[in-house]
Amino acid sequence: MPKQILVVDDDPDLSLLMTLFLRKHGHEVVTAGDGRAALERVRASTPDLVVLDWNMPHLDGLGLAAAVRGELGLTSLPLLMVTALPDHAQALAAGIDKVVSKPFSSAVLIGAVEELLASAGRAPA
Repeated sequence: MPKQILVVDDDPDLSLLMTLFLRKHGHEVVTAGDGRAALERVRASTPDLVVLDWNMPHLDGLGLAAAVRGELGLTSLPLLMVTALPDHAQALAAGIDKVVSKPFSSAVLIGAVEELLASAGRAPA
């Protein structure tokens, strides 16, 4: 069964590229152009995984992660950040599960997505 992935990036070209990579690997993809729109999408229908950028208008990736984890209480929803910023430790401390550096290959993105989806499918120990 295909997994629904929310791709959140304010760069339409990068959003389209990630969407194509993910659809090619059998995933259903929905998109949002900023953190606020993404938060509304997650509220309306929780995806299986969120791929998000760090720098976005209205609500950045760290703010989105905080809202998903805190306000919505979705502590087990996998969050994958794709960023050019070097401070991965700050992203991980904010509740991001995995960080992929830009630029990235399709193999790196798909590998990270599949790893998080597999981890999310396991029962807690």
